Amino acid sequence: MNIKSADAVSIAAAVRTGEVSAVEVTQAALLRINAQNHQLNCFTAITAETALIDAAKIEQKIPQGKNPGLLAGVPFAVKNLYDIAGLTTLAGSKINAENPPASRLSENPI
Repeated sequence: MNIKSADAVSIAAAVRTGEVSAVEVTQAALLRINAQNHQLNCFTAITAETALIDAAKIEQKIPQGKNPGLLAGVPFAVKNLYDIAGLTTLAGSKINAENPPASRLSENPI
């Protein structure tokens, strides 16, 4: 499987069957972000440690026969509009860069 060109459904299926691990997919996504973000400037915060921990949790569920979720193992990005504990909520504006990090997750952000 070519992780770089695979769609979300294919990645999730490959993770569930063990063709590829969630950690491998996450590491590949992080490498790609690190290689290209300096040119694209797409990310204001990259939560690599949390992503890898979450990927490891998915890998623990699968051999136990637990359903890891429909899109488990699929990396995704979220626009920085809502509070996430430990991250400064920029809401698309540099003016918010000096704000303190959020202390909790926003309730019902959508």
